[in-house]
Amino acid sequence: MVLSLALVISMSVEAFTSPTMFEQQIYNDIQLWVCLYFLAELFVMLCYAEHKGRYLLRNLPLLLLYIPYQSLLAHFAVELSDETSYLLRLLPIVRGGVALVILTRMTIKNRINSLFVTYIAIFLVLCYFQILAFYIFEANINPLVKNYGDALWWAAMTVTTLGSNIVPVTTTGKIATAVLAVIGMTTFPIFTVYITTLVQNLNRKPTSPHQS
Repeated sequence: MVLSLALVISMSVEAFTSPTMFEQQIYNDIQLWVCLYFLAELFVMLCYAEHKGRYLLRNLPLLLLYIPYQSLLAHFAVELSDETSYLLRLLPIVRGGVALVILTRMTIKNRINSLFVTYIAIFLVLCYFQILAFYIFEANINPLVKNYGDALWWAAMTVTTLGSNIVPVTTTGKIATAVLAVIGMTTFPIFTVYITTLVQNLNRKPTSPHQS
């Protein structure tokens, strides 16, 4: 979680301080060492696993997330589009999302509360990265996106499915708009169900003799 947070902070700092984020090396350097740590952790767990083949197969998706693709591509001088490069930047951070879900389930004993907190965490993380991607790709092209506040307004109107006056002009911006709208439509009903469940549980609690 700490290493994933370091990735998020470094990516955000570069996005807000430099208009040419893809030429910066701070995040790339941090990502390389974080990926190497993740790979080393996976290798150690594999050595202690009783059924190594089963463990490797179960953790294959995580292994694919741990590979420092950008460092390898830079080493072999492979040129990619900005959209693809940005997507590769996000892969190691998915590991932090997985760790967050596991941590939530370990610390919150109530199953309903655990699921609710997990959904909130995933919702906030997904929204943040959609906003960040939208801001990075639209800020220098879209005349309606002049600062990060405009991106926040776009996100608030999009995730609530009200519709924003800011229309994306880039491919990444259009994809982010569609994804954020889907996130809003699928997540907000969960909040309603959770609140309804809480109210029903409170109504089912027996009233004490002093209250009757």
